[in-house]
Amino acid sequence: MSDKHKTGLTTGSVTAILENAGAAIFMCDQKGHVNFANPAFCQMVGLTNDTLLGQNVCAIYPGADFTDIQNTIARSKVWQNELEYRTQNGTSLWFHTNITRNGDHFIWIQMDVTAQKEESFRQINNEKKLQSILDHIPAYVFSKNRKGEYTYVNHMLAALHALKSDEVLGKTDYDLFPVQAAESFEKNDRSVFEQHKTVRALEDGGMDEYGIERCYLSVKCPMENEQGEVHELLGMSIDISEQQRLEKALWASQEKLNSILDNMKARVYIKDTDLRYTYANEELCQTLKMDRTSITGKNDFDLFEPETAVGFRTTDQEALKSRQKISRMETSVDTQTRTKSYYWSVKVPLLSADGDVHSILGISTDVTEQKRLEQKLQANERQLTTILDNMKAHVYIKDTSYTYTYVNADMCEYLGKTFDEIVGKTDAEIFGESVAERFHKSDTQVFNYRENSTSIEKSRHYRTGKSCYFLSIKAPLINDVGNAHALIGISTDVTEQQRMERELRKMASTDVLTGANNRRHFLELCEKEMDRAKRYGHNLSLIMLDVDHFKHINDTYGHATGDEAIRSMTEICRGSLRNSDVLGRIGGEEFAILLPETDLIGAWQIAQRIRQNTEDFAFDTGQGKIEGFTASFGLTGLLEKDEDPDDLLKRADVALYDAKTQGRNRVCEKID
Repeated sequence: MSDKHKTGLTTGSVTAILENAGAAIFMCDQKGHVNFANPAFCQMVGLTNDTLLGQNVCAIYPGADFTDIQNTIARSKVWQNELEYRTQNGTSLWFHTNITRNGDHFIWIQMDVTAQKEESFRQINNEKKLQSILDHIPAYVFSKNRKGEYTYVNHMLAALHALKSDEVLGKTDYDLFPVQAAESFEKNDRSVFEQHKTVRALEDGGMDEYGIERCYLSVKCPMENEQGEVHELLGMSIDISEQQRLEKALWASQEKLNSILDNMKARVYIKDTDLRYTYANEELCQTLKMDRTSITGKNDFDLFEPETAVGFRTTDQEALKSRQKISRMETSVDTQTRTKSYYWSVKVPLLSADGDVHSILGISTDVTEQKRLEQKLQANERQLTTILDNMKAHVYIKDTSYTYTYVNADMCEYLGKTFDEIVGKTDAEIFGESVAERFHKSDTQVFNYRENSTSIEKSRHYRTGKSCYFLSIKAPLINDVGNAHALIGISTDVTEQQRMERELRKMASTDVLTGANNRRHFLELCEKEMDRAKRYGHNLSLIMLDVDHFKHINDTYGHATGDEAIRSMTEICRGSLRNSDVLGRIGGEEFAILLPETDLIGAWQIAQRIRQNTEDFAFDTGQGKIEGFTASFGLTGLLEKDEDPDDLLKRADVALYDAKTQGRNRVCEKID
């Protein structure tokens, strides 16, 4: 190093120490030019000593403000922070830097914290990923403290109450749910805190606003602090209301099916590929004078005399080998009376999704009763077909390859196809790949988990091309070995219902003429904003306005023109408000505006802006004349003594009255 670049070093020994120090050290002058860099620093940044000398520190660390560094050292003797250095290949290196002053020079001592910084970045990214997962998981995820107050809710739980996540925090179940539901939740919460154990339970959610009984499958886990105390619980709840209703219906259906099979005057049975019985109906049990448990696992040689068993096995083996249905007459000899009975037997190989035969279904009917049974069966089939074909819902059965094996008349009419044109086809062949992919998500859940699935499915009507929405309920059809070999689906058209629900919600909360919030909904929103403002200590202001001489407009030009003036007043207000502001029509020509987090000065400015825009506005009366109008405004702010929206509205109404009596087209306020 030249003497020039050693200027400011006190002694040669100090220079030697700095040269051999393990820490990265360099020095700069008062203008920020490097005049000394030890080997450790050169090695860290990958530059030579000659390259560094004379460079400005801001060129090395673009994020550093050397003037700020000098001012900080002048105040507190030392400057500390983390700085990023970009290598020539674009890699980021992070250094924890201490800078002190020695005479006319600044000494930079640095430690490489790149690994710690990268770990911090990874942790932040992981936290963001976790938050994203929790917000998109199809379940209600939350945490509560011992007071029952929510300390965290995911997006789905907040959306359930039409609130933002931070608006739920601090609330309890009694603030959000019916009392019956809150008491049910609280009971399980106490168990978590008192027993320090995870609780899994069905929780009664009470009746919602649409009259539907809600039920949740919940898991609640204790969370301990550093002292081992349970200070919070973490919970996840899934709405299984529809699932329970469907399970009851399916259970009744299964019971009905078993009842039908057990009351059939025919032997119904299933055998595996070893020709051992896996199912026997009540008729076969009574014939053999054995219960199902005793029959299961046995073969025909265990149950019948040899001549009968040989005949049965011959037919079974033929069905297995040919993989086709076999229908023929079979005989059975009673072991005690030696009397021979004749049965018309149908043996059907049952195939798995891979096309392998896994079982044989057999139905053996006493031919002496054949005609009677045929007639009864035909009548039952006609009755069932009549019922299904007259249902205002799509009823269908699909096997595990998503191939339709049955459809009712309603589904045929919707698709514009015959029964034969649908059965044997897959979803992809009928609806196209994109729609089929959506259907298969719930189908796969039914097959894989043998669980019921309820969802809203969307498809396009073959004639109109319009999108239709269906409430689709799918249930697995399970064989005796526990496998789902098919599913039954019932899809009800809810397109009009959904449209009506949207319209009803809109009608219940909005003014028909203007589209603004109606009085009832405005007061509900006002009450919520008052609670939030008081809880967090925020400002809240209210403006009431009234169109001046509105009766003159109605009397002169008619009510249609009066309605146009009201609509125009609404649009003028909207043009001056934020998304967070709440506009409501609370009377004929009277409006109210709620301004969250806005003090009286801000509210005054907004009111004056609306007043001026109203004064500048004019519209065509439809009678060849351009008409204008003005409005009067009364405003007030939230006071600690206010208990409900009426307190705010009464003060604002007094201020509005003052504006009217003082000549109209002005803003007045009342603050106490």
